[in-house]
Amino acid sequence: MLDQARGKVLVVEDVALIRMTTVDMLEQIGFAACEAADGPQALTLLRQDDGIDILLTDLGLPGMTGLQLVEEALRLKPSLKVIIASGYSTPEKEAPNGPVLYLTKPYDLPRLRRVLES
Repeated sequence: MLDQARGKVLVVEDVALIRMTTVDMLEQIGFAACEAADGPQALTLLRQDDGIDILLTDLGLPGMTGLQLVEEALRLKPSLKVIIASGYSTPEKEAPNGPVLYLTKPYDLPRLRRVLES
């Protein structure tokens, strides 16, 4: 059973296998999760679901970059915890305003847990 006190994570990843694996890992460590394949879908979910506490997004998304998504998501919900997952290094100057954590791909369950609990 999921511990709702841990929070709900919106996973935004265009690669279905990575998205499904991440959702599975989140549920294993007690987080509720929902998923989106791109930025517009993620923003729709953020508008519809007040229970989302954490945004975990890839940088390279189709149509809208992960950074653009983060900026818009923080406008909608300034209290959102944001984690950007990427296989590329992200210069600090490109980071949007707000509390943003970074997770380097590929990541495993212990690394995902650490960043979520930081």
